[in-house]
Amino acid sequence: MLDAAYDAAIDPASAEIFDGLYTPKQLQAMLEKSLIMSVAKDFLNLTYTNSQRSLPGAIDEMLSELPGGQEWEEGK
Repeated sequence: MLDAAYDAAIDPASAEIFDGLYTPKQLQAMLEKSLIMSVAKDFLNLTYTNSQRSLPGAIDEMLSELPGGQEWEEGK
């Protein structure tokens, strides 16, 4: 299911990123699909390893560890 979701997300993402500067094919060439899939699986695994109460904090923690996460956490 993740493969299908990834493929379906490329077209709309290419229109949103940098105001549509890149075509879907160009964007796909810039991305490392295996890394994105790995991160997606890590996020999904959070739902199995955290309670409903601790899940939002666990998600925020993972987001802060991604590239640009420090800036996101600081509200920049």
